[in-house]
Amino acid sequence: MGAMLLPVLAQLSVVISLMMAIPSTVMAKDSEPSLSASLMTGYRDGGRFQLPGSGDRSSLDGDLSHALVLAYEVEPGNFWELFFSQQRTSLPAAGVDVNVSYLHLGGRLEFSGHRVVPYVAGGVGATRISARGIDVGSELRPSVSVAGGLEWPLTQHFALRMEGRAHLTTGSGNRGLLCVSGRDDAFCQLAWSGDVMGQAEVLGGITVRF
Repeated sequence: MGAMLLPVLAQLSVVISLMMAIPSTVMAKDSEPSLSASLMTGYRDGGRFQLPGSGDRSSLDGDLSHALVLAYEVEPGNFWELFFSQQRTSLPAAGVDVNVSYLHLGGRLEFSGHRVVPYVAGGVGATRISARGIDVGSELRPSVSVAGGLEWPLTQHFALRMEGRAHLTTGSGNRGLLCVSGRDDAFCQLAWSGDVMGQAEVLGGITVRF
């Protein structure tokens, strides 16, 4: 199934490229290219893993997440975006505290003509999974995300932003992760539960335009 996700990555890249190619005449907004930064916080849930030994499956606790989005407006309403989001959570069934981080490069398309501006966004990049308090390294896997949201301009330089975003990370069957090597074998804190891990988050915060 991991191989099946490769076409999804390719298709999302094409969609983002098409978003960036839409001419400015389609957009009602008239502004010069600009830089912006969005600081957001919210809640993320999901992320299912298998417990080594028992084979039982368990999900990460839902918890707070924090995001930083850097954007460059190439045409009115049409943006390149660098999205970073991190969550500090835990998997009680395994007794391990986990950090899950996403770093995605993608785009955002706004639908102007509204007081509150709706938009769609997407990105391709990587997911990093690491444990806290124990030295077991980290896991880095390809991932994609899609989002929809609203931006409410307050002034020329400030806006409120809210969005929902879904993440898909390629797993690796039932292979272990966050492992520590012993003299004779390796002990793993977790194992992948299938070939795809999904998480969803809701974010809200403020955008500053430069």
